Amino acid sequence: MKVGIVGATGRMGLELTKLISPSDYVGGISSDTTCDQIKAIVSASDILIDFSTPTAILKVAEIATEASRPIVSGTTGLSIAEHDQLRQYSRHAPLLIAENFSIGIQLIASFIKTCAKLLPNSDFSIIERHHRHKKDKPSGTALFLERAAEKSAQIVSLRVGEIFGEHVCTFSSNDEEITIAHRAFNRTIFARGALQCAEWLLDQPAGLYNMQDFLASKER
Repeated sequence: MKVGIVGATGRMGLELTKLISPSDYVGGISSDTTCDQIKAIVSASDILIDFSTPTAILKVAEIATEASRPIVSGTTGLSIAEHDQLRQYSRHAPLLIAENFSIGIQLIASFIKTCAKLLPNSDFSIIERHHRHKKDKPSGTALFLERAAEKSAQIVSLRVGEIFGEHVCTFSSNDEEITIAHRAFNRTIFARGALQCAEWLLDQPAGLYNMQDFLASKER
């Protein structure tokens, strides 16, 4: 699987390069990569994995449309309009977008959905902590967990130190409280998850996918 990385000089991009063999790593796309260089990397790649910014992935997707390369994207902070633009790309090639590539987060989301249904009168809160360099607040993962509950959450976002990612979700009522927590100890789980999704996406038809689609295929 020949892989091109969008956001290659970022924290996740660098983590990905540790897991991809040199012979399979086609090249990286960053803010100073020219359009001709992007076209060359896209052409040489079987798939692109993106951990960049909304502006960067939209630019790459526009260039990659003609080549119809699959894309796995972990970029967060997309506006509705930007998400719709990527949806247009998925008409030409398979595109998987995920706020978080940790299987643990996906399991928590399933439990949150159950709790919200069975405890409809509880207050739902999320305290999320990430490294001080993370720009979007709340994080894409926090918003994903809020959507899983299908109810509004009180979200507290902290940007401190070099924390990889921590989410503490709580359902509180007059009688009891349930707390669900997930802590990432490194970025490897996200990079490995993105690569697993990439291998799966190569065999999929054009369309828009998420982590739930990937995990559902593993349960069959």
